[in-house]
Amino acid sequence: MNLTGDVLLLVAPLAVIQILLAVIAIRDWLRRETYLLLSKAAWIVVIVVLGIVGPTLYLTLGRGAERTEGDGSHPE
Repeated sequence: MNLTGDVLLLVAPLAVIQILLAVIAIRDWLRRETYLLLSKAAWIVVIVVLGIVGPTLYLTLGRGAERTEGDGSHPE
């Protein structure tokens, strides 16, 4: 295998992980009404621009309270 093939084998799984993290973070970002540390607009920039780090930061530090209206949950 040549150098290009070796690099592709290393980069492909990272690209898949990055895309999956971004999709999960954006889906969560769309569902929430409150955010911690930054505004809603700032979090989407962090998620999209910072690659793997952005969605990870959002999912660990930026999520506020979940939306309860219309999702079938009963807060008690």
